[in-house]
Amino acid sequence: MNIKLPLLITAIFILSTKLWAQQVPSRMEFANLDLRLTPGAIKDIQTDVDALTRSEKYFQKKLERVDMYMPIIERIFREESLPEDFKYLVIQESALVSDAVSSSNAVGFWQFKEISGLENDLRIDRQIDERMNIVSSSRAAATYLKDHNKYFDNWAYALIAYQRGRGGAADVIDESNFGKTQLKITNDTYWYLKKFLAHKIAFENAVGTSKPPYYLKELENVKGTTLKAIAKDENVPLELIEEYNKWIRRGKIPEDKNYTVIVPLSNLDKIEKLQNQRKTTVENLPRKVDDDKQNKFPLVDNYPSKSDRSIPHRVEINGLDGIYAPEGYTVKKLAKEAEVDEYKFRKWNDLKIREELQSGKIYYLRRKRNRAKFYYHTVSQNENMWGISQKYGLKLKKLYRKNRMEPPQEPQVGRVLWLRHNRPANVSIEYREATKKVEQTEPLQNKEKVESEENSIKKERLDSISSNNQDIIEKDSVMSLTTEKEDLTINQKDSIDEVDSALNSKDTMSTKESELILKEEIVDSDKLDENDLDDSNEFKESDFIDYSIKKGDTFFSIANRFNMKISTLLNANDLGIRDTLSIGQIIKVNKNGYSNTAPIEEKQEPINNKNLKLKKESIEHKVTSGDTMYALAKKYNVSLKEIMEWNDKQDYNLKEGELILIKQK
Repeated sequence: MNIKLPLLITAIFILSTKLWAQQVPSRMEFANLDLRLTPGAIKDIQTDVDALTRSEKYFQKKLERVDMYMPIIERIFREESLPEDFKYLVIQESALVSDAVSSSNAVGFWQFKEISGLENDLRIDRQIDERMNIVSSSRAAATYLKDHNKYFDNWAYALIAYQRGRGGAADVIDESNFGKTQLKITNDTYWYLKKFLAHKIAFENAVGTSKPPYYLKELENVKGTTLKAIAKDENVPLELIEEYNKWIRRGKIPEDKNYTVIVPLSNLDKIEKLQNQRKTTVENLPRKVDDDKQNKFPLVDNYPSKSDRSIPHRVEINGLDGIYAPEGYTVKKLAKEAEVDEYKFRKWNDLKIREELQSGKIYYLRRKRNRAKFYYHTVSQNENMWGISQKYGLKLKKLYRKNRMEPPQEPQVGRVLWLRHNRPANVSIEYREATKKVEQTEPLQNKEKVESEENSIKKERLDSISSNNQDIIEKDSVMSLTTEKEDLTINQKDSIDEVDSALNSKDTMSTKESELILKEEIVDSDKLDENDLDDSNEFKESDFIDYSIKKGDTFFSIANRFNMKISTLLNANDLGIRDTLSIGQIIKVNKNGYSNTAPIEEKQEPINNKNLKLKKESIEHKVTSGDTMYALAKKYNVSLKEIMEWNDKQDYNLKEGELILIKQK
């Protein structure tokens, strides 16, 4: 008995310390990517997983902080249509310490550097720093990741680009994997991706299981108010409000746009009330099912006449590009006719490897949507999940996920499927009397009675494309100005992860103590000055001098040369990070700043931009092998946006021998 008791205690201790220990699988899914892990990669990732979970007490402290913020992050990612798996990245980046600062001066929840934060519409100045706002920074992170994925068409590579920048990522990735849904992870795979997978494995089964100290309420429409007033209204100590809103550095909340203030609540009555409000919101969703408009779907424009159905026809289905599949055509043959890759065609239409076409059906020639136009659909006789997803132009995986189903499960007749939102766990599956399915011999055409609905879809599509293209052009026009890329593509190791093993031994620390230790470890060894994140030491008017923009100048290079922060340079000149600099343009710079070129004379005469003589001659550049739009913009000192406009281009693709017009300055 005396011998067994110590053994039992030892076993319990070992079990408790391994509570969240996870074994790395040889195959896993990330953002709809099928990852195959080699033994070498498994070993590397397992080492990181073990380090993250070694100390149960520290793991639980971190988990409590994660569980406080994760509902906010998950909601934002759903709104931004970003794969939910990316939520584990914030744990890797900052462990959700709002004012974490890395050795390379990356700040906040998602560790944005100043220039990348400004590029992603975060306000960073002496009054506020949105990098420390969980709502603003999470939305910016989603935008940043989606922007990278537009280029790589591979979420794993978008993740690497988040840390290295697009140019830096190009050095460690394989272009042949662009657009693929399978990826091999080896011991040579870039460390940052493997580190992320370790965080996903360590936390995915643990998230949502702890009891956080606070419930975080999001407070909007707070323009012009103060944290003191909010604390009084919410009956929460001011110090606690300030602790969770470090993004507000001083004064009132600005009125330039909507900001979200976080209110930590520990009052059970308030929390229950808020949770009931959320339930009511779900319950108040429209309940009307299968109305007249919905029964008209899918809406098909240019459907071929009976005499033309022996050959493929381009059509428009639910506002998306599509193609009619005639009898006798295979997937390969139809994809070739549509001039698209067979793999992408199958992916867009949720077709399995050996699955063939159904003659007379319409197939999509671009990605389907993440949610449908309607809220619900009642399953009729002979309907299946694939057919329903095609009917509404909704991705099949999204349809399964919204209804908490797993493929190849099929719904029973009469089941009400959710099409726009995920069915909450506390909402039971609903069944209704199924209406008799009306077989349409021809899809509904774009006639007067449905014209307004289809035009609405078209407008939504065009607005989305226009918005996305403009976003790409604007972001790349900024990149064209940035000739000094080292700051954006630096190969730095995430300081958060380096201290995990050190923190694992600190089992007795409190949440506050762990955050303080973590912040001390993240900050550069040179110890940043307290004023580094504050523009309170703003320059006076007499400290500025005029400077004329020269060829090759960028916001980054000018700020670096004259010992200024980029935000100070922009504020002093009333400029935005996306504004374009022109040769001869006069801006204000720090008079006492260091110049690594010829010294600036204090009485330099300003140049009149109106009288500035520019070369008006246009030239034609013949594209050669290896040319890129970015390289041309850099070579001729123009922006990508200008090249796109001058040549009426819709994308960044170049063909060898193509003539590109350059209006040289």
